[in-house]
Amino acid sequence: MEFNDVINNRKSIRSFDPHKTVSDELIKKIITSAQRTPSWTNSQPWRVYVATGGTLASIKADHLERTQNKVKGNSDLAVIHRVDWGQAMAENSRVWNAEISDYLGEEGLAAFSDLQMHLFNAPAVIYLTVERKVSPWMIYDMGAFSQSILLAAANEQVHTIPAYETAKYPDAIRKIVGIPDNEVIIGGIAMGYRSEGKINQFHAKRSALDHFLTIKH
Repeated sequence: MEFNDVINNRKSIRSFDPHKTVSDELIKKIITSAQRTPSWTNSQPWRVYVATGGTLASIKADHLERTQNKVKGNSDLAVIHRVDWGQAMAENSRVWNAEISDYLGEEGLAAFSDLQMHLFNAPAVIYLTVERKVSPWMIYDMGAFSQSILLAAANEQVHTIPAYETAKYPDAIRKIVGIPDNEVIIGGIAMGYRSEGKINQFHAKRSALDHFLTIKH
C-alpha cells in the first residue's frame, strides 16, 4: 500500500473474526519490518512474544475468570486515574467515551464489554517486553516499535488494537507464555482480521492541529 493509505486506513479493531488466523510467516514478516524502528544507539530494547492457539486460549480463560470476578488489573506499567490526567487528554477521552456510547447504545456497550473480556476474540496477541533496567527513553523506543508493528500489519491488511486489556494481568501472561521475571511487559497488541461487528464501523475523531501543534519561527 501507499504510505498515506496505510496511515489513513489503520484503525483500532475491537472485534476480530476468531476463525481467521494470522500465519506464523506473516507475523514474522510484520515483526521484521518493525525491526527498522530507530532506537537509542541501536539498543533495540524490545523483546517480542506472540501468543496463539492453545497458549492464547489459556490466557483468555484466565483473563475471563479474573474479569468476571472483578479482579483489579495490575499491569507492569503503572496507570493513573483519569481524573489525574492532563486537561487535554482527559477531554479527548471524555469525548471518545461519549461518542462511542452514543454510537453503540446500551446493548452495544454490553457487547463491547464482552469483547474486552474475551480479548476482542483475537486469534493472536503480541506481547512486548523490555528488561527491568529500563529508562524512560527505552519506553519511548518501545512506543515507536509498537507503532511500527501497527503500520506494518496494516500494510499487510492485518488488523490490530494496542490495548491495556491485553496486559491487564501480567502474572498470568508471564507464567503461560514463559516470559522471564526480569522483563517488564510493556503492553499487548491484539491481531487478526476484523469481524463484521458494528463496533468496527466506529471511527474516532482526531483533534484539530491548532489544539496541539505549535510552530515557532
